[in-house]
Amino acid sequence: MLQRLHIHGFKSLVDVETSLPSVAVLFGPNASGKSNLLDAIQALSRLGTSRTVSDALSEPIRGYQAEAFSFPAGGLAGLLTQTSADFRMEATLRTGKDAFRYAIGVELAPSSGSLSVNDEYLAALSAKGTPKGNPSIELVDGQLRIRRKSKPAHPRTEPIGLNHTILSDPRLGGVEYRAIEKCRNELSGWRTYYLDPRVSMRRPASPADVNDIGVHGKDIAPFLYRLRAEEPQAFASLVRTFRTLIPSVEDVSVDLDKRRGTIDIVVRQSGTDYSSRIVSEGSLRVLALCAIAVNPWGRSLVAFEEPENGVHPRRLELIAELLLSVGVDQGRQVIVTTHSPLFCEALLSHAERSPQEAGLFVVRRGATGTEVEGFESTGLFRDPDLRAALATSTEDGAFERLMLRGFVDE
Repeated sequence: MLQRLHIHGFKSLVDVETSLPSVAVLFGPNASGKSNLLDAIQALSRLGTSRTVSDALSEPIRGYQAEAFSFPAGGLAGLLTQTSADFRMEATLRTGKDAFRYAIGVELAPSSGSLSVNDEYLAALSAKGTPKGNPSIELVDGQLRIRRKSKPAHPRTEPIGLNHTILSDPRLGGVEYRAIEKCRNELSGWRTYYLDPRVSMRRPASPADVNDIGVHGKDIAPFLYRLRAEEPQAFASLVRTFRTLIPSVEDVSVDLDKRRGTIDIVVRQSGTDYSSRIVSEGSLRVLALCAIAVNPWGRSLVAFEEPENGVHPRRLELIAELLLSVGVDQGRQVIVTTHSPLFCEALLSHAERSPQEAGLFVVRRGATGTEVEGFESTGLFRDPDLRAALATSTEDGAFERLMLRGFVDE
């Protein structure tokens, strides 16, 4: 679980620090930095688990690698004229009963495009949240010291400027490097989804040994095929949940076309069967959300954008309850972005009752970059600034109001 995150110099997150509950909802206007915060969480996960820093900042992280660094006044062109650029992330991680503080600094040489680690730190935390014992990884006199359990007074050293993090080195694990292995395993269990129901989720796929729908949802067919075969109760739960969210759905089936070797997802809706090739994008998004929620091999942290997409406003409370069940009942952390005031309202009452379990966070664009602030109120629209940020006169907002009045259905 990601309990606290401090980001300096990543995209629009020039200096952002926030604590996150089990279910965190990030809301605010377009271009405020909500997606950048999800990218930062994904980048942190990948930096701790990928073979190189370059791999970590590649797809699905959005943009060129140089664009992961906060721009100076001259924008990207100004950044590329600098001798160097860097960002730093510091996180408090909880895995089981253990808590750790992990920090990583990444440097870019614009003249060559090379990426390297210029700082790294890992230490176990006490119940009070302070470091206990010697750090497992720390920067001392220009070198990274890596301590092992049997010989803490004789740590191994590595130079700064490596093209990978110490945490990502699979050779460091077991009893000797317990903290490193535990944190690496925690970060490997994070997934930020960038669902693509227009292309990726409709492509033909064959059976495969997958335990997730994939970052873009491209593995949803083989995932459902395996889920039905190995975890039929979980598959039945997925179908029930999908039908609850979209009442016109009667059934979902996944069948193997043995002649082509591909899997067909078929949704029966209002008495008619539709393949995943022609099911609406909204329905595919909701199906993916249900798959993430019931996944028995699920990730410890899941993040995605706008879970309300494709769902009738009257059913947003059901989506909110689904996410709360993942974050609270299943013990998996959920971080989502939204533009919907109705979705925020659906989560607000639980956030007020149990702030450790759920919380809303206002994301704004300030003078120097993105700002993230915990939202506390007894009523969502009592703050005029939030009213202006959420109840905008955009086309989406107008369409949402039409649906509420019954002029438009799903």
